[in-house]
Amino acid sequence: MQMIIGQALGIISTIIGVCSFQVNSKRKLLLIQSISTLCTCLSYLFLGASSGFALNIVCLARNGVFYFQKEGTRSSYILTGVFMIVMAVIGALSWQGPISLLIIIALVANTFFMCLGNPQMLRYSILVTSTMVLIYNIRFIAIGGIAYESLAIISSIIGIFRFRKEKSTK
Repeated sequence: MQMIIGQALGIISTIIGVCSFQVNSKRKLLLIQSISTLCTCLSYLFLGASSGFALNIVCLARNGVFYFQKEGTRSSYILTGVFMIVMAVIGALSWQGPISLLIIIALVANTFFMCLGNPQMLRYSILVTSTMVLIYNIRFIAIGGIAYESLAIISSIIGIFRFRKEKSTK
C-alpha cells in the first residue's frame, strides 16, 4: 500500500510540475513547483528515498523564501548560499550511498539557478539537473519521478524554444 501511495503522489507531482515549466514568471513558477515539490517529497517518503525526501523539504523552504525575495539583492545571494550549504549538509546526513550525490548536486545547482531569477536560464539548468534526478528516480523505481523528470526535460526544451521565439518576434 505504501508503494502505491508513493507512486500515486509521484504521478500527481508530475502533472503539476510539468505545467510549471510553461509559465514565464518566477513567482508563478515557484508557486506551482512548490505544490509539485510537496507531492514529490511525500512520494519519496513513501518510497524510502530518504535523501530525496529530506532535500525536498529544504526545497519547499527555499521556494517559499525565493517567492518573497527581491532578486539581485545582497540578501538574495546570501540566502542562496545558505540554502546551497543546507542542502549539501542535509544530503550528507541523509546519505544513501553514491546515488545521493546525484540529487544533492542537482538540487544545489537548481538553487543557484533559481537565484538568478531568469526563467529561461532555469529551463536550461533543468536539462542537466533533471537528468541527474531522473537517474536517482530510476534507482528508487519512482515511476512518477521518472515520468516527471523525463517530461520536465521535454517541457523545458519546449519552454526554451517557445519563449526564445516569442522574444525574437518582438
